[in-house]
Amino acid sequence: MQHRLVWFRDDLRVRDNAAVSAALNCDPAVQITAIFLTADDEWESFGYGANRLYYTEQLLKSLALELAELGLQLQVVHLPDYAHQVQWISNYCERELVTDLYFNQEYQWNERMRDYKITTELTHVNVHSFVDRVVLQPSTVLTGDNRYYSVFSPFKKRWLSVYRESSRAPYQLPGSKRPKTTPLSWTSLADSPESDLTAFATNERQALNDLDVFTESKLTRYDAARNQPAIQGTSRLSAALARGLLSPRQCIKAAEDVMNRPIWDFPEDAFSWINELIWRDFYQHLLVGFPRLSKNKAFRPETETLQWRNNTAEIDAWKNGLTGIPIVDAGMRELKATGWMHNRVRMIVAQFLTKNLLCDWRIGEAHFMRYLVDSDLGANNGGWQWSASTGTDAAPYFRVFNPVSQGETYDSEGAYICHYIPELADLPKAKRHSPWLASVPGGYVEPIVDLKSSRQRAIDAFKDLKA
Repeated sequence: MQHRLVWFRDDLRVRDNAAVSAALNCDPAVQITAIFLTADDEWESFGYGANRLYYTEQLLKSLALELAELGLQLQVVHLPDYAHQVQWISNYCERELVTDLYFNQEYQWNERMRDYKITTELTHVNVHSFVDRVVLQPSTVLTGDNRYYSVFSPFKKRWLSVYRESSRAPYQLPGSKRPKTTPLSWTSLADSPESDLTAFATNERQALNDLDVFTESKLTRYDAARNQPAIQGTSRLSAALARGLLSPRQCIKAAEDVMNRPIWDFPEDAFSWINELIWRDFYQHLLVGFPRLSKNKAFRPETETLQWRNNTAEIDAWKNGLTGIPIVDAGMRELKATGWMHNRVRMIVAQFLTKNLLCDWRIGEAHFMRYLVDSDLGANNGGWQWSASTGTDAAPYFRVFNPVSQGETYDSEGAYICHYIPELADLPKAKRHSPWLASVPGGYVEPIVDLKSSRQRAIDAFKDLKA
């Protein structure tokens, strides 16, 4: 008699889930068990914050309801680390006579080593792993000499070529003839979040509706609106994608349905969003091709000797939105208030920390990991190392964003900064991004650093490194 075990990770949905689709494609008499295993101590060491854990908890509750409708009960088991996950799986499979294990692949180093141990140790269990977190499996998009790409543009070109030959519709969920059941209870992952997370979908129907609203009404305006933080011009689907409430396949399918053509025939304004999904794949592929990215190391080893200043007072001011630079402070306050930050602003605050304050990018990466509901090692690490000029496809070290001009360009009315820094609202619009040039009511803080001289300091530090 078959006993199938489905192991959920960051793929908390039943629709278009490769492992779920395969596991449920069987006779109703086959026993199927669904599990989610925590790694509490290890996740704490990774810096997973309460926002991420609380959001995961909400998705698990929704997943449990979805599975109950299919006649399955989700077990959530608290464990300290990945070694205990391996042992638990092994013991459970032996005790419960599991014949088949189903899970979707993860690409961080520790997760890959865990899955390798499970695959090699479960000699009497059929282990089925699936590509689900990305559109194209790492190792399928390689250079001519079979190396992983380290620059995005050629990666994208090759990605599109491979996708065109292997594009696939979302997985279908087999119809279930099992009687409905009731969800189990478990100990919560986090009691409460640090931020207000009410803006994020917590079940599949909400996420799919958000996807439809975006593709139907905003996709063709994405390229023009994506850099303006005062308007909701982005998809705001990053949290659902990070935790697997949505799949990237579903995103592409929804866009293709609206545009009525394949992605390689999209006009530039709509393809701009697809480009972000390809970036997402790129960062996941890098985790496989360059394991040091999972080990708190710079992609460019030579930058490990860079002389970061790491001024504690300045770091605290940055974390709390008290730098005196409005667009930076607005972004950091948005992060704490909502567990999310607009992508253009993420780049601005990251460049300010790593260049103007000359602080180690890992400090910012850890802070984002604590608060971001969409925290993901690949994207978070990739973005921070890009800004710090230590990573793959990195911005040249001499490219240092001017946060004032960035704010004036992308938040010209100052609406975004005034939302999070209301004491600036009474200023003339021309002064909102540089309030030190005006008399500021409400006592907004003075800049903690001179932008011009700090920019030169960062350039000099990188020059010294090259020398």
